[in-house]
Amino acid sequence: MSKKSFRSLTKRRDFELVFKEGINSAAKHLVIYVKKNELNYNRLGLSVSKKVGKAVTRNRIKRLLREAIRKVSEEIPLYYDFVVVARRSSSEAELDDFIRDMKKSLEKIIDNGKDNEKYPYSFN
Repeated sequence: MSKKSFRSLTKRRDFELVFKEGINSAAKHLVIYVKKNELNYNRLGLSVSKKVGKAVTRNRIKRLLREAIRKVSEEIPLYYDFVVVARRSSSEAELDDFIRDMKKSLEKIIDNGKDNEKYPYSFN
């Protein structure tokens, strides 16, 4: 099986739409926002605040988040925009922590989508 690839979410307006209209799920080291898009592919945006640490730390976290997304990409359907926001505690996190948090957050989003008509996020 091939891993799904993500294009980058780059425009401020796109980030704002995901924050405003999407649903979110928080875990220990990150918060994931998800919104359905009208495109034929997924898009990923990463947000790591300066509060998390200096540039070296923030870039390390972004690399780990991208790798964690690659590891769980088989569980993610097409046609969604994702924004992953790193929390302050993420500066001490390792790859396994991010993978665990992503799986946990995606499961929450899936569970919310099953019983609620407002959230069309049944990732099946």
